[in-house]
Amino acid sequence: MDPGQIFGARRSVEQVEEGRELAPKFDEHGLIPSVTTDHATGELLMVGYMNAEALARTIETGEAHYYSRSRQAIWHKGATSGLVQTVKELLIDDDQDCVWLRVDVAGGASCHVGYRSCFYRAIPTGAAAKAAKGPLTLKFTETRKVFDPKDVYGDAPNPTRL
Repeated sequence: MDPGQIFGARRSVEQVEEGRELAPKFDEHGLIPSVTTDHATGELLMVGYMNAEALARTIETGEAHYYSRSRQAIWHKGATSGLVQTVKELLIDDDQDCVWLRVDVAGGASCHVGYRSCFYRAIPTGAAAKAAKGPLTLKFTETRKVFDPKDVYGDAPNPTRL
């Protein structure tokens, strides 16, 4: 699917905000943020980015495709792990510079670390943060992994890790 054929030109605020034509606004790097939640529960699973090609592939296939900034490549979510995200609803925000994917996840996990959600740690705020000496201590909100990353990915280095 050619992005040039499915994305309209951005001509006016009214057209972008109130019109019926898909005219996404990609940033200076050619990316648009994407928020992904579980279709049934609303649980936040991950935040990623798409370029025009990834968005077009997502629209065409009904499965989530992202743009990996670390690998500089299109990434079909689940191509390696089998944890494919099937898009149940794809929404775009009012000024068309962010997309929201509501998905069903094969295998029940979206995080490459093995947790269901990529948001598995909480940051202390307020008094707890002020009382900290040194770096803040994160609290795990998920304690059970859905899968073992070594079983899925082997010992290959992950380019997102330091």
